[in-house]
Amino acid sequence: MLALILGVGVSPLAAESLSIRLDQANSGADQCQLVFVLENELDTEFEQIQAEIVLLNQDSRVLRLSLLDFQSLPAQGLRVRSFNFSGLECGDVGRVLFNAMGPCTPLASAACTSALEVSSTTDIEVLK
Repeated sequence: MLALILGVGVSPLAAESLSIRLDQANSGADQCQLVFVLENELDTEFEQIQAEIVLLNQDSRVLRLSLLDFQSLPAQGLRVRSFNFSGLECGDVGRVLFNAMGPCTPLASAACTSALEVSSTTDIEVLK
């Protein structure tokens, strides 16, 4: 009880964030499908979320520059979105760089970028 009162051994609450996780990378039919899970821990409902991403190979050379439209995302909500990249094998992708965010209506792009947390459950590294 004393530890709770003094705050010893109690972890602080996580900051509110907008997280985007690369959940799957599926190759097939001369394309790479990237599946993202978005989780909004903010009290803000997003009418639109877009991100400029760069797909990099294992040597950090640019494979593709693309604008992803994640559409809308409710406050405290979860969404899954997938994107197909034709003429690309997922095994060639070493990293996904979130180069710029926006629009992130109703937030400014800078606020959206600072709230953004990225991760991956695949062999592909995700950076911001």
